[in-house]
Amino acid sequence: MSAERGIALIMVILVTAFLSALGAGLILAVFMDRLATGNLSGSTAMLHAADAAIELAARDLSQVADWNSVLTGARQSSFTDGAPGGVRGIPGGGTVDLTATTNFLNCGKATNCTPAQMNANSRERPWGANNPRWRLYAFGPMERLTQFSDPLPCYLAVWVADDERERDGDPSTDAASDAPGHGIVRIHAEAFGRAGSRRVLEAELATACRGAGVGACLPGIRVQSWQELRQTVP
Repeated sequence: MSAERGIALIMVILVTAFLSALGAGLILAVFMDRLATGNLSGSTAMLHAADAAIELAARDLSQVADWNSVLTGARQSSFTDGAPGGVRGIPGGGTVDLTATTNFLNCGKATNCTPAQMNANSRERPWGANNPRWRLYAFGPMERLTQFSDPLPCYLAVWVADDERERDGDPSTDAASDAPGHGIVRIHAEAFGRAGSRRVLEAELATACRGAGVGACLPGIRVQSWQELRQTVP
């Protein structure tokens, strides 16, 4: 009789352990599913934030008659929060070094770039003297954009550079009106979020004409290409 009671006790312990493990597994699965859903939702929101930064830059560029002032860095967007460089705080925690990020885009390192380094050929920058010279154009926390009632806690930054079609060896000046690449710029937009999260987009913008009829054609922007970059700067 005591042997049967011993076996029954062992069976109860085994069943209890099995059910406990099963319950813990279900709890973990639900937790991981919610975590993955939250990460996906946050990642998608960051992507939309970077896209909004491109739209913002396109709006301001459409009001600039001469893009050379933008390509030289002499002119910034209406959306800025100080000098075009330095360290900024990211809403929700963390910082972003705008100067280091600009340098990394221009020569692949965080410190200041020399002309030779910016002209060097690489897989990402194979155009030599026509390599883009990225200039910080629009930057600031998304909460400063009044268009959003519930802005994402992130920091937006947009860089502008000449497009690679030009072969004039002067990436700080737009091509002549009859030359390839005239009226075209490249846009690099990043959304920096909490815990090091980041989404990066690049687009190619060209001048366009809106309206019809004599005197009704106003400056505009046409998006010629748009892509997400999966590999971002550190």
